[in-house]
Amino acid sequence: MPLVRFLVAVAGALSLACGLLLQTGHLNAALDLCPWLEEFSRRCPPWVPNRTLPEFVPWTLYGLALLAMLLVLAPLLRGSLDEPPETALAQFIQRGRDLHERCRKEGDQAVMPDIKAWIADVTHYLRHLGHRYVVSFGEFADLQLFASQYDTAATLELRQRIQRLSEFAQRFRSGEDQAS
Repeated sequence: MPLVRFLVAVAGALSLACGLLLQTGHLNAALDLCPWLEEFSRRCPPWVPNRTLPEFVPWTLYGLALLAMLLVLAPLLRGSLDEPPETALAQFIQRGRDLHERCRKEGDQAVMPDIKAWIADVTHYLRHLGHRYVVSFGEFADLQLFASQYDTAATLELRQRIQRLSEFAQRFRSGEDQAS
């Protein structure tokens, strides 16, 4: 991806340079296709006259340069504007705890659509952190939680997922996953 970004940046710089040359250069700049066509055939066809370039060509090149700049800078800006993972994970943990409390008050069936939505939101966010987080978020084999007599299948699953998110947040706080 860095190579593609570099090539797009070079193309944008060339578009900008060409636009500046066309705008500040000779006012009657023309596009002469005959030398290129004569390499493939013996003579230039009569229907290919010298055409002067329209006035909008430099502005089109400026637009292409701007688009290239946006394509190069957008990922860098997006990364700087995103919130830190531990902040997002803390918000998901709090939402999970709220759902756990609602399960105890309202019952599992009433809260189940919200639980599914929460799991989908967390999974969507974890995809940005890496596939291993998505897989680990759904695996509970190595988690040891104390299950109380009041836990249902839904509340136990919520507690397990909250525990997993807490582990992820701890990794980011301790700096283990800063390079990934």
